[in-house]
Amino acid sequence: MDLNKKYFGMTVTQIGILAGLAGFALLLFCIVGYLILGKITGSSASQLATPTVSPQPTVTLVMTPTPTSTPAATPLPYESLIPAGWVQHRTALFEIWMPVGYKAAKTTDMLVTGLGGSPIMDLALSYSASSKATKKIYMTVSYEPVTADTLDAFVTARLTGLGLTPSERNKITLNTVPAVRLVFSGRKGNTDINELTYVILDGTTVWYIQYNAEITDFYNALGNFESSVKTFRVVK
Repeated sequence: MDLNKKYFGMTVTQIGILAGLAGFALLLFCIVGYLILGKITGSSASQLATPTVSPQPTVTLVMTPTPTSTPAATPLPYESLIPAGWVQHRTALFEIWMPVGYKAAKTTDMLVTGLGGSPIMDLALSYSASSKATKKIYMTVSYEPVTADTLDAFVTARLTGLGLTPSERNKITLNTVPAVRLVFSGRKGNTDINELTYVILDGTTVWYIQYNAEITDFYNALGNFESSVKTFRVVK
């Protein structure tokens, strides 16, 4: 073959080189096309293979509240209830403490009659607020058997029977013992008086702790009355 002979203006050598370049270009195009097609196919397959993730319900831990109970009030030591300098008044059945100056009194001198139906008077004391005081402060302790199913019902029956209406009436706990606190307001002669009465239930016995005085003396001594009744306790 004449290598120098020209075809379409090119020698055989030039045509061979051109054909080689064309073949190489075709091969390169095929390789690139294969890679691109493979990537697209792989990507599609990957997307098709990816499962749809469904949101799962979240488990929430609910803490069940622990039942709690309010602890019962712890009674204070009896000695801590006695104010400094006070005097003990004791009988065969109970004891109670009062400020200095209270002395034994006649029940006929009382400003107000007791709340009980026919209570047994076990202690009666009186005190003069000053040397010029015309009326004394009185304190009494009496008791009688309970005649109702509950203390509240008993007090209601007593008040109804005596025709008394207290200005204050409250159910309380006195040193862990159920009690009813009553305040009465009234007038004897030309004297305005108040009476503070505690009705205390002890088994089958009802105790009456009563403090009464002219209204000014009453409010001046009210703090002492409140402290005194806390020192009342039955001798077991």
